[in-house]
Amino acid sequence: MLDERAAPGDITRCLQDWRGGDEEALSRLTAAVYRELRRLASFLFAAESGDRTLQPTALVHELYLQLPGVQHLDWQSRAQFLSVAARMMRNILVDHARKRHAAKRGGGAAPVIVDPPAEDPALKSDVLVINDALDRLSEHYPRQSRVVELRFFGGLTTEETSEVLNATGVECSLRTVERDWTFARAWLQNDLQNAIGPS
Repeated sequence: MLDERAAPGDITRCLQDWRGGDEEALSRLTAAVYRELRRLASFLFAAESGDRTLQPTALVHELYLQLPGVQHLDWQSRAQFLSVAARMMRNILVDHARKRHAAKRGGGAAPVIVDPPAEDPALKSDVLVINDALDRLSEHYPRQSRVVELRFFGGLTTEETSEVLNATGVECSLRTVERDWTFARAWLQNDLQNAIGPS
């Protein structure tokens, strides 16, 4: 997920320096991760004809505006940063979608549609619907829900998802991530179909 020129150790060092009060460390972190976060944010949005949505650049900027709220964390690794960034991106997208729906309530509000990394009917839906479905999934399958959050909202690869989960104390091999991803997509597709009802 991070700029190929930035070694994982450099990212961790930037995070730790930033927590220690070095404001220039945040600038170095920003330079290291901005381009990749911007690219990953770009696939979260499908073009909505005639209606503007939160753009990828704005999503990344909003993420950076919220980073001071997590400066105090005991940063241990790049994986921890990826985990926090994925959760923050999910929250930003959900907040934006709620505000957009509230502003257009009664006026035929268009949903905020998100496009996952791969064309997947289980995940191409209104971001609020996906968020609610993920909450339901997490009640019974918390690890699988976290896999979807990291891959879908954070744009992480299978390898990065495994790295993040292992860094947060959840033993999870690449094979387990792949199985969880397959299971969660099928579960979500079924849940979303049940929520929508027969066509």
